[in-house]
Amino acid sequence: MRNPYHRHSLTQSSAALNPKDLYKQFIETIVLQKHVIGLYDDGWALCSTPSGQQACAVWHSKNLAKLLQKGSWQAYQVEEISLLTLVQNLIPYLREQNTLLSLNLTPEGQNLLIKPESFLADIKKFLYQLYLQKPEAFADLQLPLPRSIRLN
Repeated sequence: MRNPYHRHSLTQSSAALNPKDLYKQFIETIVLQKHVIGLYDDGWALCSTPSGQQACAVWHSKNLAKLLQKGSWQAYQVEEISLLTLVQNLIPYLREQNTLLSLNLTPEGQNLLIKPESFLADIKKFLYQLYLQKPEAFADLQLPLPRSIRLN
């Protein structure tokens, strides 16, 4: 009998997906749900890359973020960051600070690292495709219009 409470780690469940597919899936998920998840306590949770550069950790689901609420991040609270805030405020700030984005960091330390400018360009590309297919999705103004996103 299969244990219904057994949780497969991200590495096991996504072993068939390559990093590009995981990245594409992350962007699709956050655009469709109109937010990302971060850990906040007088500032957003930062981790570091193997080379020592800082990265801002974000997730596409609250459950993944909650797995990291321990140790030095125990006091941090799970918070939603709207897609508008991410695009208009957080990503430009991370660019200025030369800080990467860490996508879906796991307790094992696995994640996808991306430069904020590349992430913004890929979000804009996906929003443009969505706008061509479903312009009504932008009616509630919770999604930024692709033409309003400035890459420079």
